[in-house]
Amino acid sequence: MRLYKSTITLRSASATLWHADTVFGHLCWSLSRLQGETALAEFLEWYEQGLPPILLSDGFPSDLLPRPLLPLVGPTAQMSKAERIEHHRNAKQAAQTDWLTLDEFNRARRGETFAPSVSEQTVASVMGLNVTPKNQIDRLTDTAAGEAGALYEMQEFVIPRVTIYWRIEDGYRDLVRAFLDDLTETGYGKRKSIGYGQIEKATLEEFHDFTDTPDANGFVSLSRFVPSPRDPADGYWSIAVKYGKLGEEFAVSGNPFKRPLVQLTCGSCFRDEVNPNWIQRWYGQLIGGLSPRPEVKHYAFAFLLPMQLPTVE
Repeated sequence: MRLYKSTITLRSASATLWHADTVFGHLCWSLSRLQGETALAEFLEWYEQGLPPILLSDGFPSDLLPRPLLPLVGPTAQMSKAERIEHHRNAKQAAQTDWLTLDEFNRARRGETFAPSVSEQTVASVMGLNVTPKNQIDRLTDTAAGEAGALYEMQEFVIPRVTIYWRIEDGYRDLVRAFLDDLTETGYGKRKSIGYGQIEKATLEEFHDFTDTPDANGFVSLSRFVPSPRDPADGYWSIAVKYGKLGEEFAVSGNPFKRPLVQLTCGSCFRDEVNPNWIQRWYGQLIGGLSPRPEVKHYAFAFLLPMQLPTVE
């Protein structure tokens, strides 16, 4: 597998967040349109066998990365009073931010302490949330519905530039490139037919800036995922519940809703032996049974990077 980075430049707000499972769903629909349902079934069979040819991260604002979900580590006995004060200040500041720069993220993976530089103003400049009032339309008269309760609120995610990281097996790069081209033409997420999720361009290039971690004793995930029974459980994480919905023509045919799914969030960390051949390791699973349609599968793999986690005494 090789490591790649996509930079997706948008020309409109999105109505859907850039979670890895949602992006993967778009990839599957694209493959079905471009190569047919048989090609899609053969592609998903690799995941069923535990041999995923493509893994991807969530989409992040600009070049920011999620802060690993680690506990606060106290100062050592060898530190001077001034060093202890600085250590507490840095630890407190780190706990108050959800985002890191690439350099800070690499330092966190190496187990180093530092003062994060990403402020609320920085995050606001690359990612925003609008809550917009909408009015239901009466389809008989094609006018705004006037009954009480016709107004509702809708979230719009304003992220001008989204970054996605990929691990791609040799021979599958063209598939991802074709998907990104198709996504640029069709748009992303719900409400794309009325202008949401419109993409100006999407790049795909090899990426080499995640630094080595020779003392890694675990990993951090850059995607939401669901551990399989064989995956490690010793670590630090938070959870989120996914209320998924089918896309494209499945969204308007029968029951489009998936069963709720509990996922571990980005930044979740676990202890495990991942070096030296970490690029060939994976965690998570492909999940079935969430939709009334038996052919529908849900992507729930981790996008791992090696990391040095604090030692437990």
